[in-house]
Amino acid sequence: MSDTNGPRRAAQQMQEAARYLARAARNLDTPSDSHEILRSLLETQGSIAQTIRELAEWHRAAAAGTYYSRPHDESARGVMTAVSELDLAAQEADALQETLNRAHGGSSVVDWLETPDAEASEPEPSPKKPRND
Repeated sequence: MSDTNGPRRAAQQMQEAARYLARAARNLDTPSDSHEILRSLLETQGSIAQTIRELAEWHRAAAAGTYYSRPHDESARGVMTAVSELDLAAQEADALQETLNRAHGGSSVVDWLETPDAEASEPEPSPKKPRND
């Protein structure tokens, strides 16, 4: 694999892995796995945010006549749009990572059972509040 195909192939592999995870996460046989999945998602999101920032910097440095045709106003506008939107995506990716971090923290205090208790599958009724009529 050449260096130029490395990032593209890595992105394709991540896409395939994400599709597999989305299907696999529909049913967790071991409830405690959810905590480890959140940890992996948190770390992966950090890498995604870094990749977005690096793509923004690469687009910011893309030179007319070297990386795209000059003069070509549509290409120049496209590069500027990509930079602007990638900067925004990086901010949103950082926010998502913070949200995942809080979810992971919440999950870390749960006393997960290794196998679900079949009898406890019904949620316990919440206590009734007194009516103020």
